[in-house]
Amino acid sequence: MTEAGPGYAADPYPCFERLRTTAPVFWSGRLHRFVLTRYEDVAAVLHDTGTFSSAVIPQVPPPDRARLAAFTDWSARWLFFLDPPEHTARRAPLARVLSPRAVAGLATHVDTLARGLLAELPAAGFDLVADFAHPLAARVVAGLLCAPGTETDEFLARARTLERAAANARDPAARRAGLTAMAEAASCPRPQAGTALPPVPAALRAAWGADHDLVGAHSLMLLFAGVETTQNLVANAVHALLHRPGHWAELRRDRTLLTSAVQEVARFAPPVLGVLRRATHDVTLAGTRIPAGAELVAMVAAANRDPARFPDPDVLDLRRTPNPHLSFGLGAHYCPGAALTRLTTGSALDALLDTFTTLTLADDALSWRDHDPTVHGPSRLRVHGRRCPVLHRR
Repeated sequence: MTEAGPGYAADPYPCFERLRTTAPVFWSGRLHRFVLTRYEDVAAVLHDTGTFSSAVIPQVPPPDRARLAAFTDWSARWLFFLDPPEHTARRAPLARVLSPRAVAGLATHVDTLARGLLAELPAAGFDLVADFAHPLAARVVAGLLCAPGTETDEFLARARTLERAAANARDPAARRAGLTAMAEAASCPRPQAGTALPPVPAALRAAWGADHDLVGAHSLMLLFAGVETTQNLVANAVHALLHRPGHWAELRRDRTLLTSAVQEVARFAPPVLGVLRRATHDVTLAGTRIPAGAELVAMVAAANRDPARFPDPDVLDLRRTPNPHLSFGLGAHYCPGAALTRLTTGSALDALLDTFTTLTLADDALSWRDHDPTVHGPSRLRVHGRRCPVLHRR
C-alpha cells in the first residue's frame, strides 16, 4: 500500500497501528478497497457471511488472462471464494479429512520429514526458507495429493518454481516463470472427460467426489495456499524467536510450550495479513458507510495486535492464554488446514531445537516478500548454528 510507506513489507505493524488509531475503516486508493484494522470490526466481518461475501477473486491483469484462463476457472472454486451454502457443503468433508484428530496421525511422518531435511543442511549456514521451510511444507502437501515417485517429484518442482517466482516477484524473468508454473499447475492435472481422475488419496477422493474440476481446483488450492502459508509461518516463527534469544532458549528448555508458542507466533506474525470480502448491501462500520459492492480487506494481522482485545499486543508471549487470534479465520471460513499448518510448524521448531545447539540469524541476508500487501514472510532468511553431537529423538 502506498499509504504504508517503504518499510511495510518488513514490518507492516506501525502502519496498522496508525490506521487502527486514526482511520480504522480506511479507503485505500491503491487497493481500491476499504481496509479494516480493529479486532471488533474484522471479527464482525468474518462472522457475517450474509453481509460480507467471500466471492472476491483476485483479478488477473488483462495481458495474462488468456494464459491463466484454466487457473482462474479453478481458483474461482476455492473455498476462500465461496459463500454458504456451497462453501458449507464443500468445506465439511475436507475439514473432516484435515481435522485435528486426523492430522495427529501424520505427526511422525512430518517429524521425520523435518529432521531428514535438517540432516542434509550445513550448520555453517543455510537459507531457512529455500532449504527447509519451503521443502518441508511442499512435501507435507505432496503427501496428501500425490503418489510417490514421478508425480511427487513433479509437484515439488512446480511448487519450487512458484516459490522462486513469489520470492522474486519484481524480477521479470521470475514473474514469467511464475506465470508459466501457474498455467501448468492448472493444466497438468486436468483430465479429459472419461479419463481417470488424478490419483488423490482415498480420503480426499471421498471428500471431493467424482467431479474432475472440483478435484483439480482443490488440489490446486492446497498447492498454492497450503504450501505458501505453512512455509511462511515456519519462517516467521523462526525469525520472531531468534530475534528474542531468551524465548528460543526457553522453548529449548521446555517443549511443552511448543503448542502455545505456535499459536502465539500465528497471532504475532501471521503469514496472511488480511482476507478479502465484498459488501452485499450498504452497511456502516465504525461510522463509515460502505456501499453495496464495495470490497474490503479485513486485516487479521492488525486485529491480532489490537490492544482492545490483547494485553501487551506487541509482546511475543509464549504462554499467552487465552489467545483468540484471527490468523486462521473465524466462523464458517475457519481454515480447514489450520491443524496441519500448526503441526508442521511445531514439528519444524522441535526439529530445529534438537538439531542445533545454537542457531543465529544472519541479518545481512534477510529480505521480505513484497508482491502482495496481504502476504507476510521472508523471501530469504539465512541462519547458521552449531549442530548437536547427537540428534535427540523422543
